[in-house]
Amino acid sequence: MNVKGKFKDVTAKYGLNITTFAKGCVWGDINNDGYPDLYISALGAPNKLFLNKPGKVAGERMFADISKTAGIEEPLYSFPAWFFDFNNDGYQDIFVSGYDTRRFSMVAEDAARHMLALPVLGERPRLYRNNGNNTFTDVSTAYDVNHVNYTMGCNFGDIDNDGWLDYYLGTGAPEYTSIVPNKLYRNVGGKKFEDITYATNTGHIQKGHGVAFADIDNDGDQDIYAVIGGAVEGDRFRNVLFENTTNNGNHWVKIKLEGVSSNRSAIGARVQIKVKQVDGSFQYYYHIVNTGGSFGSKPLTINAGLGNAIGIEEISIRWPNANQTTEVIKNVTMDTVIKIKEGSGKL
Repeated sequence: MNVKGKFKDVTAKYGLNITTFAKGCVWGDINNDGYPDLYISALGAPNKLFLNKPGKVAGERMFADISKTAGIEEPLYSFPAWFFDFNNDGYQDIFVSGYDTRRFSMVAEDAARHMLALPVLGERPRLYRNNGNNTFTDVSTAYDVNHVNYTMGCNFGDIDNDGWLDYYLGTGAPEYTSIVPNKLYRNVGGKKFEDITYATNTGHIQKGHGVAFADIDNDGDQDIYAVIGGAVEGDRFRNVLFENTTNNGNHWVKIKLEGVSSNRSAIGARVQIKVKQVDGSFQYYYHIVNTGGSFGSKPLTINAGLGNAIGIEEISIRWPNANQTTEVIKNVTMDTVIKIKEGSGKL
């Protein structure tokens, strides 16, 4: 955007002049350099990852296509995607869902095959773990998320406040016969995911689209709102709000950031929360201020689960300003809502 408040198309200049059937696009910072990188999921073509790097002219930036070397091109038929740090190692990982349009009439068949432990033929999602060197490892099978789900809308959050990010998938296809359950997956300590759909009564069988995680009743845990209904006018259904009734005693903190030299909403700010555990050890939880997945949303207030921590040691914020300044806040009480204004050094 220029000083007159108008926009100019600089796609070619910055290396993003591509043609593909894009179904999802998300920003994330894969190498922690403070500059957002771009992931694009495509339908019927390899997915793309563009690294934001220094340009040929001093002070300028460009995007380099590192899709092949990064190892993130599959599935070839995909839809929504997101960046999140599912294992709390400080690096942004990628989830991208499969959406095999070649099997629209067999969506229910694939769902039944999965339930019966039979081979499924549709595209599976991919969970890519960030290796910290601009490459990723496909850990979908190891983390038990390689299930054919035909996801149209989705998002992530922490439904049990244990500090490990979970996700909800809205599933289905345009055909009336594609009635399959939407899915909720729980992150088990960053070591695997488990399908807790039926245990949590969240397996709504109507077609799911946009998904939002938010603490709608301000009780400290995140609830789930899902937009329901098919692609055609006659295939409608009521949207659904799942109130979280976990009540497991885990701690939490909600953080609202206000930028000054950064954008006012602090979008892109990186937050590291250091907590002390019962055994005296420390655990770090990582969050970025954004709205989540490419077909979902959530508030810009960070809702951070802290598990059974006995206290917050400090909260470190790297602001998305030109100098990427870091601010450390101490003396934060658990189970509270706090606001931090950039540069103030206090709550």
